[in-house]
Amino acid sequence: MTSALGERASVLVLADDPELGDDVGKRLGAERRDSAGGETVAVETHAAAPGGVDEARLVGADATVVVDEAGLERVRSADRAGAVVAYVDDPTGRVATDPLVDAVAGSLEALSGTVSWLLARDRRSVVRSEPTRTPSRIEQLNAGMTELAAVRSVDEACRAAVAVAEQVFPEYQCVVAVRDEEWVEPVVASSGTPVEDCDRVRVGTGVAGKAVQTGDVSIAPNPNPESRFDTVLTVPVGDDVVFQLAADGGDCADDFDGDDRRLAELLASHLEETLDRIAVTETLRTERDRLLALFTNVPDPAIAYDYVDGDPIVRQVNDAFERTFGYEAETVLDESIDDYIVPPDSGEEASELNDQLRRGENVRKEVTRTTTEGPRHFILHVIPIRLDAANAAGYAIYTDVTDRREREETLRRQNERLDEFASIVSHDLRNPLSVAEGYVDLARETGDVDHLAKAADAIDRMDELVADLLSLARQGRAVGETESVSLSEVAREAWESVDTGSATLTVESDATLDANRTRLCELFENVFRNSVEHGSAGGRTSSGVDRGSAGGQAEPDGSAEHDRDLPDDPLSVRVGAGTLRDDGEAAPGFYVEDDGTGLPAEERDRVFESGFTTDESGTGLGLAISERIAEAHGWTAHALAAEDGGARFEFRTG
Repeated sequence: MTSALGERASVLVLADDPELGDDVGKRLGAERRDSAGGETVAVETHAAAPGGVDEARLVGADATVVVDEAGLERVRSADRAGAVVAYVDDPTGRVATDPLVDAVAGSLEALSGTVSWLLARDRRSVVRSEPTRTPSRIEQLNAGMTELAAVRSVDEACRAAVAVAEQVFPEYQCVVAVRDEEWVEPVVASSGTPVEDCDRVRVGTGVAGKAVQTGDVSIAPNPNPESRFDTVLTVPVGDDVVFQLAADGGDCADDFDGDDRRLAELLASHLEETLDRIAVTETLRTERDRLLALFTNVPDPAIAYDYVDGDPIVRQVNDAFERTFGYEAETVLDESIDDYIVPPDSGEEASELNDQLRRGENVRKEVTRTTTEGPRHFILHVIPIRLDAANAAGYAIYTDVTDRREREETLRRQNERLDEFASIVSHDLRNPLSVAEGYVDLARETGDVDHLAKAADAIDRMDELVADLLSLARQGRAVGETESVSLSEVAREAWESVDTGSATLTVESDATLDANRTRLCELFENVFRNSVEHGSAGGRTSSGVDRGSAGGQAEPDGSAEHDRDLPDDPLSVRVGAGTLRDDGEAAPGFYVEDDGTGLPAEERDRVFESGFTTDESGTGLGLAISERIAEAHGWTAHALAAEDGGARFEFRTG
């Protein structure tokens, strides 16, 4: 095969995809006649990978068609001499805009014309030993349209139109003018005519100004007597651009014929289409940039997704997503977002959401999602690309409401405590106040000061209630600073602070806890006081039993009788730490156990309720305070039956 500048032209098609390369090669034709020169053109298809085409064949090709980056890189690696055509869908993409590319084609029809034009152009630039046929003007115009198809700005479009006109109308000078408010300004002229020498005119005046105003094509004498051009062919391009050809002949009819006008109008039509495409592209680019800026800078985590085989695949994430969820963009891109942030127990919920989105439904729902630092709560707002239609893509925005949820939960607990306080103040404090008031009145009426002693007892009762209420109020707060404390030391310290009578304390095992020492001591004090006051010999009867909230039955099975002689048996309290029974599962923690009257099974779940008591002398707050202290440490409190029939209170720390 000889060069295309000799007897046979050669065109190579390079593609990473062999099927695509074969399709393009077949369309161009393995052996075809080139319309520009009439010579045979040989088309070959080769793989873009190294070794896919011989170096000498690549260098000797008159034109090379590339369809992807692999083909472009193969051409770049060679000392090429021929033209390069990019056959791509996107004229603004990386392949089309590479400086190595001479022309761009977006369809197979345009590709064939582009190759023909490039071969014809190269032939005209070479001195031949044989005469060749000059391409017709329509062929030159059609080939030049590929240059217009590749431009990406108004200035480039105007310059490309003038370049094409110079080849189609070599005997004329041409100029493109653009409207700028009230003026029509020349912007590009033929190489022989400096644009500075072209006059600007007001809209509505001169041939160019009238063409912009009326939209009519005209062939008229040049109104500028100082110009060397006598006749001007003026063609409006859309509403704001004018294309003109100028001739220096005499009679207008002799200067421009019907073919000149038709070709000029055709060129203007292509220029208008190009300018419209540029305007649409610029509008789309501007909207894309705005959307990208909004997507990138929105303060909430956001992802762009589409569905592949039923899974929402991540295509883009913003900075807020990386900060909140802890995943870098490279980690989740092209992956199913459900695999990273949907908790294991929320799979069914996520599946239902995916079904809604594929149906084109807008979704706004409060959900729990997993971050690298643990679960958080979000308002999930998902917007499909199209509503009320089957969708495969959209945007998801996650508004973090974890802090709000925590504040709401804190407020709920505070309201519950307020209700508790209101109930206790309205009932438990009012009773001893009424008693004290009654005995004071009796003392005044009778003069018997013995009544004042009973009033003092009622006041002491009120003081105890107030102290417990204040303690209960504190338990809703954080525990403050913690330290490593000895369970046995704190338990003995608390035991010494409680009136235990004849009861005994045994520490069966020790442990080191991370706790606030003062609050832990208060926890033990309340549990010890409950055991001593309501489980000791003086309180172990079939009625009046108060575990801080216990019922009045002694045995775990609910029997009302105790088989021991209770007044003769001092209460024994035991404290220990270790692995606790937790419905068959091991749980670390500590316990307080006594051998008193025990806890009825039907009331064990209520013993930690504030104000729950069966003893008129009890406040019903002691065990509630202990539970609040445990919860403030992150522990859980449980009431159980001891093995020997007493009460057992477990505090599980893990």
